[in-house]
Amino acid sequence: MRPDFEDLVGSDLDPQERARLERVHDLLIAAGPPPEPFRELVALRPARRRGALLALAAALAVAAFALGAALVEGSSGRTVDFTETMAGTAAATDATASLAIYELDDGGNWPMELSVSGLLPSQSGRPFELWLTRGGALAALCGGFFTSASGDALVPMNAPYRFDEFDGWVIVEEGSETPLLTT
Repeated sequence: MRPDFEDLVGSDLDPQERARLERVHDLLIAAGPPPEPFRELVALRPARRRGALLALAAALAVAAFALGAALVEGSSGRTVDFTETMAGTAAATDATASLAIYELDDGGNWPMELSVSGLLPSQSGRPFELWLTRGGALAALCGGFFTSASGDALVPMNAPYRFDEFDGWVIVEEGSETPLLTT
């Protein structure tokens, strides 16, 4: 059944407006009724699943990032076994450092965190190194690091050694045996 145009709009229209509306009415009649709505909903369902999968993937990425940050941070939450303080030598008079040595882990490693201040980056561009000493000589490398432009660094490190076999700690520039900081 075709709806009557006169019943829909009435008779009190401007002739130009009436002509425009009548053309639109005829186009709508020619187009026919809209498709069944349930057929369209089925097509949208995979897109919803895709959105849910994207949301799940984003949540997993955030969780993985948080877990990675916690692991990189490493020794937080551990008990400090002892602390060593280091002072600058004549080669780095303004430098200081503190080394927090955490409790021995199950594998026999000593997780550590080195905090350095006032040790400006080396002019050669080489990293600095933390060493255990025996008889004042470099004996066991604990790790390397760079400092910021202001001379600061906070570096997680590790020492898989028995400390009773050594007599101190030093920081040197890579390739050098000249102590910049020492205990």
